[in-house]
Amino acid sequence: MVQSSTSQEIQAQYQAGQRNFQNLQLRRVDLHGLDLSGADFSGTDFTEANLRDTNLSGANFTEAYCNGADFSGANLTQANLTKASLIKTYLIKANLQQSNLENALCTGAYLTRANLQEACLNGTFLNGANLTGANFSQAKYNGKTGFDPNFNPEKAGLKKVAQGLTTAPTVSASQASTAIVTPALPTDLTVEELLLTLNHLSALGNHYLGNTMARRYWQSAQPKTEWFEQFYLDPATDKITTKGPKKQALTQEQIQLAQTWAQKYVKACTLIFKDFPKLIEPDQLAFPVV
Repeated sequence: MVQSSTSQEIQAQYQAGQRNFQNLQLRRVDLHGLDLSGADFSGTDFTEANLRDTNLSGANFTEAYCNGADFSGANLTQANLTKASLIKTYLIKANLQQSNLENALCTGAYLTRANLQEACLNGTFLNGANLTGANFSQAKYNGKTGFDPNFNPEKAGLKKVAQGLTTAPTVSASQASTAIVTPALPTDLTVEELLLTLNHLSALGNHYLGNTMARRYWQSAQPKTEWFEQFYLDPATDKITTKGPKKQALTQEQIQLAQTWAQKYVKACTLIFKDFPKLIEPDQLAFPVV
């Protein structure tokens, strides 16, 4: 269960020897200038938090949610930021030497004059990031790392590492048509079951793209029909809910429109985070969305 803590509590617990701060709710917390080296913040929500000039060397931010947070001038040497969400995060002049940013989402992050020497950037999504003056000497990246088209990683000092190659199985002509058949839509579906599908996708979008962007994508893709007007995002929970009865069965046309809604949302999320479809759990869906 995610718990909320204040900066004073974090500081006191750290000074008392506590290092486990996993899965906390630390939105907009002010921890600037503190020594929190070696702390474990995996899964913690640091949305718009202030960590300017904080010593976070060796800290663990695996799958932490740091969108819009300010790490400017922070010491993140040898920090683990694997799969962290760093959308529009401020890392100006941050020291990320030998840090691990594998599969981190850094869309629109501000890495101006950051030190990324010997950092691991395998699979890191850096599209739209400000990399002006950043030091990438001896940093590693692979074929899954995302850069803007005009960015030359080798020229910036990065070293490309090889990926394991997987040989695709041979598909015969008779099998090919079967391989591309789209699974049929369900013939019966309730509003309650639809909400489970939508909120599985919504939870992924909220975590990896941020609530504001995910909400915008849902609203822009929502079918413009009277029946679908009953669905809305509850600001208290960031979940999609309805004003109507949840046990109501959808017509086949409504199921098709619902699928299109979900597909458009997934497509929009994928434009920002290319691996978004890989995070979707098919058994959580009432119909295919990719």
